[in-house]
Amino acid sequence: MTRGSDFKFHDIQGVIFDLDGTLAHSNPDFPGLRRELGMSPGADVLAHVDSLNDASAREKALAIIHEYECRASHSSSWVDGAKELIAFLRARSLPLAILTRNIPEAAQLTINKLGIDIDLVLTRHDARPKPHPEGIQIICRQWQLAPADILYVGDYLFDLQTAQNAGSRCALYFPDTVPDYAHEADLLVACYHRFIDAWRQGDERAKEG
Repeated sequence: MTRGSDFKFHDIQGVIFDLDGTLAHSNPDFPGLRRELGMSPGADVLAHVDSLNDASAREKALAIIHEYECRASHSSSWVDGAKELIAFLRARSLPLAILTRNIPEAAQLTINKLGIDIDLVLTRHDARPKPHPEGIQIICRQWQLAPADILYVGDYLFDLQTAQNAGSRCALYFPDTVPDYAHEADLLVACYHRFIDAWRQGDERAKEG
């Protein structure tokens, strides 16, 4: 962990994870997908689909996206330390959920392939896609917790924006280069193993205090 050493871990009563790039190496080939859809680099794929006025063009685009997402899920693998982090949080009896922009089929493929021990999963078919806060709001209502008591863990700007829009706190996972939007996160996490150590130390400090 590279930031947030004074973060009050003992205040967190539930944790919501992004899926692709956060728990699993299952991100679709977005550059290839954008090229096939005729999009500019870095543009929002779902926003592009929403902008299509022709129903057949929209249906064709969604089919292409579906293919890319499922293909990525079939070859998914664990992000280093993610399985251990889930076990660590489970041992603390914290409720866990997944909120993803993925489709249900692809998300479930990844979850089943890796045996991810999280039952509550919301996709873009269950709530308005991130960065809209609806997914976090739905999960918080089910848990009967306030969004402020939740930590959202993700690896992209949309994850930070979703947490901010919901009034939750957010940990940004970045195993490589620090992105230019990292300053918007409450916690910066470069390694889940160090994140676990920091959380454990935070629990110990809270007990001592």
